[in-house]
Amino acid sequence: MPRLRPAPSPPVRSLPVPHLLALALFAALPATLSAQPEDAAHRADRLRTIELNRRARGVIDRRDSGNTAVREGNRRAMADYERRRAAWARQVEACRAGDWDACEAR
Repeated sequence: MPRLRPAPSPPVRSLPVPHLLALALFAALPATLSAQPEDAAHRADRLRTIELNRRARGVIDRRDSGNTAVREGNRRAMADYERRRAAWARQVEACRAGDWDACEAR
């Protein structure tokens, strides 16, 4: 059975750059013309949202500044834990390598 070849596609013709720019401007023009000015209710809602966000940011900043000592204590405790765990891991490795004194519980 003979193999059929697909029909050749027509050559793609691109628009010159000025035409593309004009097309983009023409497409955006109706959106800018139909945009309505902000009414008083929308402006009040927007300003209220801005104020609520500002207050929430203040609450978060106060909360975070109050937790500074707790976070620092947690960092110190974690550093101490990591030091003790590393010493324990070295002790286990020495024990496995045949250092019987390292096998003693401390």
